[in-house]
Amino acid sequence: MIHNPKHPGCLVKSLCLDPLGVSVTDAATALKVSRPTFSKLINGRIGISPEMAIRISIVFNTSDELWVNLQAGYDLWKAQQKRNKLHLKPLVVLKAA
Repeated sequence: MIHNPKHPGCLVKSLCLDPLGVSVTDAATALKVSRPTFSKLINGRIGISPEMAIRISIVFNTSDELWVNLQAGYDLWKAQQKRNKLHLKPLVVLKAA
């Protein structure tokens, strides 16, 4: 089980922006999104939507499925942290005689 995974937006910064030496402003312009929106994404304050995954895949020549899957995995991990607070139990169905 993964413990405290990085937000996928942080990975955009470390895997796409940093190696290419691209600024946040230039990347936002290339992605055709606002700088504040892109800044929120790479700082882990908003998630990667399917549309943003496609934009990232086109601009940085990556797989859109990669970003969608990373976001889904991160979201699931976050939800699992609250699992016990749900206070749910398995449903038991009794068979009719």
